[in-house]
Amino acid sequence: MGEIKKNRKRIPIVTATDNRYAIYTEVMLRTLVENIGEETTIDFYIIDDGLTERNRERLLKVIDIRPDYLELSFINTNKNLYENCLISDHITITAYLRISVPPILREKKYHKMLYIDADTLILEDIKELYDTNLEGKTIGAVIDPGQIKALNRLGVSSTDYYFNSGIMLIDLERWQEQNITERTLDYLKKEADKILYHDQDALNAVLYEDWKGIHPKWNMQTSLVFNRFSAPTKCYESLYEEGRNNPAIIHFTGHDKPWNTLKSHPYKEQYMDKLTIVRSAEKEVK
Repeated sequence: MGEIKKNRKRIPIVTATDNRYAIYTEVMLRTLVENIGEETTIDFYIIDDGLTERNRERLLKVIDIRPDYLELSFINTNKNLYENCLISDHITITAYLRISVPPILREKKYHKMLYIDADTLILEDIKELYDTNLEGKTIGAVIDPGQIKALNRLGVSSTDYYFNSGIMLIDLERWQEQNITERTLDYLKKEADKILYHDQDALNAVLYEDWKGIHPKWNMQTSLVFNRFSAPTKCYESLYEEGRNNPAIIHFTGHDKPWNTLKSHPYKEQYMDKLTIVRSAEKEVK
């Protein structure tokens, strides 16, 4: 088995979590593991924003589901860099920590990485997403349908669209070459009055015209699932519809989540079934 594992493709994936979101991170991680293909090993990194030992142990136990296909470790970043950043009821400083991770993963000799938010339900093998050709761009991401023209608000003169930062495929070498971490931090510091959507605003202000649009099925945000906004083009209209018909990752964006106030979402029941399994496993261990 060791030889087979050594010959598999290794895909680094990162998320960020704290104690409040640890149980939802476990749901995401479980659905990721359940869909791993036979030819892939996942190197999963969790940005640890103050997790208790108990929560770290719970997350590490997910490895037991498919031990030959998943390796999991925790990493830390300098939280003080973001202490003055805007937060809200469902977006904390934890969300900003992803900005500091690409240089850390580059030091580990990876060429690309995937960042995936914790409030997601993964329905397909992510290898297809990881293998996306970025065509010289720093990241791949999915358009944010409710903020298509938000660059003007950020002081950026461009006709480019605005992306959602909850799922990003990142070219680590190009990120380093373009000093994206430093430039994003600089924008957060100097343009704080323009920030409405946290780290996502700053990343868009820095990465505009340097991101490749990937298929919406890889980040089916709540607004896309409910078709709340008109697509900017006929092409995007078709892509939105394809995503609704065959989603690969469901992203529960916004304040309304399956575990609180979200209603009528077609994937809420499936998510809550997974969450029930996680909660039951937690009770058994206690």
